[in-house]
Amino acid sequence: MLTEYAAKVFSSFERLSKILEREGDDLVIYDEPLRIVIKKDRIEFYVDDEFHGFVDRKMEKLSEEVKFEAEMWLRALANLQFKRFSLRK
Repeated sequence: MLTEYAAKVFSSFERLSKILEREGDDLVIYDEPLRIVIKKDRIEFYVDDEFHGFVDRKMEKLSEEVKFEAEMWLRALANLQFKRFSLRK
């Protein structure tokens, strides 16, 4: 299931880049002590700068420490809705 969420995140990478912080080519989310690095083909999870796993289109490899938070973040990022509003005059 996490790989499906990751695929959705990858498909909306450009839209997400407009609202998330960038570090080079990557998008980064800081949720202390968790740091999530979204690359174009892999999402990595760190706790206090220690690598705790990743999710890509084909597999997930996460420590027990980040598994729950990773699922919550991936679900939220995969289901963001972007609507366009026009102001009425």
